[in-house]
Parts: sequence; structure tokens; C-alpha cells
Amino acid sequence: MNFRIILTYLQKIIISLLFLINLSCKIQAEEVEPEAYQDLTKALQNPLDVRVLDLSEQKLKALPKKIGQLKNLQELNLDANQLTTILKEIEQ
Repeated sequence: MNFRIILTYLQKIIISLLFLINLSCKIQAEEVEPEAYQDLTKALQNPLDVRVLDLSEQKLKALPKKIGQLKNLQELNLDANQLTTILKEIEQ
């Protein structure tokens, strides 16, 4: 009888630990993902905070030179635009 009580107790502990590990992973994943800006004007209000800029489907023919102000930019999405040239600041 004692064995069953101990086994039930251990099962509850394991389930609780798995739940806490899962919750911890979700919280860390949310903290890691940077906010994606989709408006250059809003992005330029906080230029040092911008890591991801999504300018897809905005009918751009040239990149605005102001993108060079985004010093911490890591990802730039330009899908579905009609760009013909790339700025020298972006090539670096």
C-alpha cells in the first residue's frame, strides 16, 4: 500500500515539473523574439530598438535612405516590392 502512495506522489511531482519546464520554455521563447516593425515611420521613432523590419508588399521601387539609421537592424523583409537598386548602406 505504501508503494502505491509513493508512486502516486512521484507521478504528481513529475507532472508538475514537466508543466513548469514547458511554461519556462514558452516564456523564454516570447522574450527572445523581437518585435517586427511594419512601418518605417514607427520604426524610426525608436531606431535603436528595431531588430526586424518588414516592408513587404509596400510597392517600393527604392529603399528609403533612412533605413541606414536603424543601426541594430538584423532582418529586413522586402518581399513583393519592385526594387531596382540597393543602397550602399544596406550592402554592408
